[in-house]
Amino acid sequence: MHGIIAGIATVPPQLPPVIDLGAVALGAVYGATLAASRKAPLIGVLIISVMMGVGGSIMRDILLHTDINVLVHGRYMITVMISALVGSLIGHRLLQPLWLILMLDAIVMGMFVIVGTEKAFLFGMPTASSIFIGTVAAIGGGIFSDVLMGQQPDIMTRGPWNASIALVCAAWFTIFANANMITFAEISTVILATGIKGMALWRGWEAPMPEHLRPTEWIRRTRG
Repeated sequence: MHGIIAGIATVPPQLPPVIDLGAVALGAVYGATLAASRKAPLIGVLIISVMMGVGGSIMRDILLHTDINVLVHGRYMITVMISALVGSLIGHRLLQPLWLILMLDAIVMGMFVIVGTEKAFLFGMPTASSIFIGTVAAIGGGIFSDVLMGQQPDIMTRGPWNASIALVCAAWFTIFANANMITFAEISTVILATGIKGMALWRGWEAPMPEHLRPTEWIRRTRG
């Protein structure tokens, strides 16, 4: 009996497969669409698709010091391959209305916040660490992809909210997950990510800079 209990206790906790695989699939489609729009060859499209689909999950699992799910379980790479093909074939349609690809980016970010933060909770991480891991999981794939495509990562440039969205959404998810409202936390996190992204684009919000923390700057911006 003790052996059985010990065996059960050592099984690493897992996320709901629908959420985990859904994030990988949408991330891979988004990555393939971006790579194809930059006239990358097929192998380039595939690599960027893989990085966008599983890069954040890899960074999450490294931080949690656990098996890297996307390499241990074949279903992830199969999902990435299929999604890369889908992105290559219909990605140009997603780019026609620009808002569609931007909203897909926000949905992907929201889902990776969930798979990062929730898995951190499953591993018993404290709140601050879970928020950090959720943020890293959301932006990790984008960092890998930007570097491979020879671009400065979004988190190092001033522009519409991106990494800031991940941080806000990870904190939001944490609040309701701690209140045992997991389903609400998951759904509302994706809605919040798309909502903030839409507002940032519509209102021209830019990622906050260090000088914005100064009280005088807050007063000036408020009066302006």
